Amino acid sequence: MKLIFIRHAQSMANAAGKWQGRGETELSELGRQQAEKLRERFAAEGFEPTHVYSSPMIRTSETARIATAAWNYPITPLYDLIEIDVGVFSGKNWEEVQAQYPEAARLYHETRNWDHVPEAEPMADRRVRAERAINQLIADHTNEDKILAFTHGGIIHYLFAALMGVDRLWGMPVGNTAMFDFDLDVERWHHSDSTLLNTNLWRINRLNDSSHLD
Repeated sequence: MKLIFIRHAQSMANAAGKWQGRGETELSELGRQQAEKLRERFAAEGFEPTHVYSSPMIRTSETARIATAAWNYPITPLYDLIEIDVGVFSGKNWEEVQAQYPEAARLYHETRNWDHVPEAEPMADRRVRAERAINQLIADHTNEDKILAFTHGGIIHYLFAALMGVDRLWGMPVGNTAMFDFDLDVERWHHSDSTLLNTNLWRINRLNDSSHLD
């Protein structure tokens, strides 16, 4: 099965340098152009999915609609692809956070631990949610399927860790419309024998690739 995760295009909050979390913002004009470039990339590569999923949030749904317009496929909302909840930081830039929540800002700055942020989604819950999304996509599809899933820069770290089967969460700066492209054998996904060591069954084709914006 081919499984491609895409971060949404630039939103208005991205352009303003604000945390979004579960806050809703539309794409910026640049974001719409980015989504169009992603569509052009799919066409140039001759790629066409069999199924399209998206976080139900506005910025992901709009990215998915623009990027897949050539195929006129239904876009299935998948709630577990939604962005992490950043609690009281949502809709604010760092200066506003420091002014309104100085203690939470101090603890977060010192530890980068979201569990210190009031009303934020616990980090352990994010991992469970990401694993649930991966398991659902694998259970619902076959090796012949090509899955395109539009999601967010925060939860994509957890999706990647769940897909890799690692306990440690590695961070990276995820670009708007960046592509994470994997091939995997869903029929042998749950095997624990030597198939785990067969790199022909588990492939990372592209990681955080937004070269279509260059």
